[in-house]
Formats: sequence, C-alpha cells, structure tokens
Amino acid sequence: MSSVNLSTREITVKVVYYGPGLGGKTSSLQYLHRTLRPESRGQLLSLATGYDRTLYFDFLPVQLPKVKDFTIRMSLYTVPGQVHYNATRKLVLQGVDGVVFVADSQSVRRDANVESWQNLADNLRGHGMNPERVPTVLQYNKRDLPDVMAVSSLAGDLNGRKLQAYETCALTGQGIFEALKAISKLVVADLKQKGIFQDTPAPAPEQQQTPVVSSRIEESLAQHMASRPEGPDEEEPAEDAAAISNAPRFSELWPTGAAREPILAIENDIDRKQYREAVQRAAVWLTEYVAKAEGRGTSLAEALLMLGVHGPYYAKFREVTSHDQTSREDALFCLFFVTDIGARMRGLGWQRAGAAVDGALAR
Repeated sequence: MSSVNLSTREITVKVVYYGPGLGGKTSSLQYLHRTLRPESRGQLLSLATGYDRTLYFDFLPVQLPKVKDFTIRMSLYTVPGQVHYNATRKLVLQGVDGVVFVADSQSVRRDANVESWQNLADNLRGHGMNPERVPTVLQYNKRDLPDVMAVSSLAGDLNGRKLQAYETCALTGQGIFEALKAISKLVVADLKQKGIFQDTPAPAPEQQQTPVVSSRIEESLAQHMASRPEGPDEEEPAEDAAAISNAPRFSELWPTGAAREPILAIENDIDRKQYREAVQRAAVWLTEYVAKAEGRGTSLAEALLMLGVHGPYYAKFREVTSHDQTSREDALFCLFFVTDIGARMRGLGWQRAGAAVDGALAR
C-alpha cells in the first residue's frame, strides 16, 4: 500500500524485486542505480540484521503525473534469495505496490524459480493480499548465458497469468529499464483504479482532457536516465553467512552517540533470540522518545501524523507489541519501524527533549 507524507507532499510507492538467489535481483537494482541521474535517485543501501539482508534505494521521478498535488517517489527493494531467509522476504513485502519477479534462465535453476514464485504468492497471501491482483512484471534474466531455458518453458512455469515479461541481462542492462517502465505503469494505473491517482487535465480546453498516463510515465523515466551507466558492478555475490554477518546493520543508519544505543540494544536482543525483549524495548522507545523529541508537548498520535508514518505499519506495530508471544519476524519489523521513524525525525530536524530518554532505553 502506498504511503502518504503530508510534510513533504509525496506519495511513496514500493516495488520489490523478488526471485531465487543469485538470479540477478541485486544486479538489476545496481544497474538502475548507475543509470539513473544522480539528482533523481537516492542512496543505494544494504541493510542487514544477523544473517538477513536486503538492498534498496529511493527513486524520485519528479516529472511523473501528479497524484492530488503530490509527487510520486518510488522505493525499489530486493529480498534475500534463499528461502531460509523467508522472515526477511515476507517483511520486505509488507505494503508492496508492485513486484518485479527476476527468474534465472539457466536450466539448472528451474526448480528454484518455481519454488520462489510459489513462495512469493504464499507471502503475499500472508499479508492479506491476492497475488493475482498485485501488479507484477517478469524478468527472464541471464539470457546471455549458454544452456538457458526457452522463453516458452519459463512462461509455462511462471506466466500462467499472461503477465508482461522481458528477456533481460542485469549486467549489461538489457531489458532492465523496460521492466521498470512496465511496473511503473502498472502501479500508477493500480493507484488510479483505487481512487488515489487522478489525471491532471490538459492545459488547453480544446486538447484532450485525460492525458495518456502510460506515455507520460515512459517519457518521465527516460528523462531521468543518464546517457550511459557510470560503470559495471560485480555480479550479485553469493549470500555467504560470514560476509552477511559483517554487512551494515540498521544501527548504522543512526548517528553515533546516545541516540544509537537503544537501536543497538534491540539488535543485540534479536541476536540473542530475545524477541519479546526486543519488541518491548521498541515499544518503550516509541512512547518515550517520539512525542518528547518534538519538544512542544505533542501527543504521540500528532507526532506520528506530522512525521508521515505509514498507517498500516503503525497498526501492525501496535498489534505486535500487544501480544505476549513474539517471533523473530515481529522483532525485525519493530526494529525496521523505529528506524524508519528515526530517519523521518532527523529529516525534519527534530531534536530529542533530553539525553535521559536514550540512556534509559538502552538499559
């Protein structure tokens, strides 16, 4: 579900690149990040908690059709490929607006493709979403390699719904931009169908009053592409446990000092499998920190509204923190939620009311 930020007048839509491990999801995002103009893209970030990781960056195409005077910001995510990281995969799908499924064309990866496709459907249903109604585009990746399956075989395994599908090579960029254009059109059309999106009338009365949304999106995306990529990235690395354990963690998104301590404490709770303690610590952080940080006696609800916090995320946070039984997925979600709020607070220049709050939360 798209989120609305009243303070920045932006609607953020979330697109997740899903698929089997080492199929080219990360390479697809890396190619797009290199190709988009620097002024139109956010930072490419890799986030990890324990052995789980994900990669994302924000993409702000300022010329896309306006949505009720709001600018559209796209957030592109990948997920860990291996199914045993399913808690993170399901978490990243929370609130998704569109999916790009990146299939590995190699014959030896046929079973992995099917397993991941079924896993995507299961996780969407777990969020109360109908997989057949979520805008989805297929990438048949690694078409440059020998011993690849025929497109008809890939379609037989994955494309019973007759989705838009593209033959791609994430390293060279073949088909990657085309898949992004396709999912962008589908997501905006879905917003329009849900009543969130409205076409802007043409300026002249004698001209067409309903602009062609698809062509405007395509033109806008093209304007935000650099003339050539800045240089190749390495192939998507294997998800080696030792390497992932040294990957960045959510606490690294926080400034050094007392503000980072409670986040480190939550991460340590998760590492020790003390999931209930992690969730409780996150709940205390929210109630004791956010409203006081604004510094004018604002209530928690008012503070969250001013921060533009995603409503369904807050509803899930309240549900998780009210239960006695919690899982690792619950703790990871709470860690993500408080980190997102912290980033919004820093973006608005909010200052905490006193260092005592951070010190108490870290204990």
